[in-house]
Amino acid sequence: MQRLMRLVKTGCIDLTPLLTHVFPLDEIEKAYELFASRREQVLKVAIRVS
Repeated sequence: MQRLMRLVKTGCIDLTPLLTHVFPLDEIEKAYELFASRREQVLKVAIRVS
């Protein structure tokens, strides 16, 4: 795990393709619902605080 984290930290591995959906904080319920249902090819959601 430490080796993997070093690779991510140094930019050798780009995990951004795994982040498939971004939601504002006020849509957090929608984000959780989407993730739970696994619709729209969701892999990972991020909640954005503006």
